[in-house]
Amino acid sequence: MAPYHIRQYQERDHKRVLDLFSSGMAEHVPAAFRHMLTLPHTLLLLLGVPIAIALGSGSWPLATVCSLLTLLGLRLRVWLSWRNFVATCLCKDMADITKSYLNARGSCFWVAESGGQVVGTVAALPVKDPPVGRKQLELFRLSVSSQHRGQGIAKALVRTVLQFARDQGYSDVVLETTIVQYSAVALYQAMGFQKTGQYYVSIPMRLEGLSILHFTHSLPFTVEPEM
Repeated sequence: MAPYHIRQYQERDHKRVLDLFSSGMAEHVPAAFRHMLTLPHTLLLLLGVPIAIALGSGSWPLATVCSLLTLLGLRLRVWLSWRNFVATCLCKDMADITKSYLNARGSCFWVAESGGQVVGTVAALPVKDPPVGRKQLELFRLSVSSQHRGQGIAKALVRTVLQFARDQGYSDVVLETTIVQYSAVALYQAMGFQKTGQYYVSIPMRLEGLSILHFTHSLPFTVEPEM
């Protein structure tokens, strides 16, 4: 297992961080597509289109082709959703990470480095309108290179945010992730985050069944020992 260390982001990391973020997001497209295929309205569409075409045209081969085209169209729709999300992030906070995360007090962006290469990222920003009486920090951009998973890097990055929140006097660390980011959801729950909400940000995402999960970790807490 190669050693790694966590440090604050530097400008020279920018290209690698963007590549890591983009590739990490792209990995969720197959899971999102499979999830979409389990939805009742998707199944109805996939069954109804070929049956209607077969009954109307009397051609089952044509119906089969149309069914395949429908599948391809759905797969393209999911891919476009994730691509647009990544493009939006790259044009907003990820365009200037120093400005977005390092120029204000109470926020930060960290990278995990191994063998001289950035292999993981995580960021945190204060929540602008927290509940009354709470001071909340939101965790963003957690990502670990696929070649460096299973080494505890993601857990170490989350611990870094939690410790930072304690040091800065925050009462909670919150985050949001999609329902299909299964490994991330499992990680957060294992580290004491509690699911505190679930919603859809748009009608297209509702049609795709891609809900957003909101998690909260209340502080203070005891940092679990390194394994």
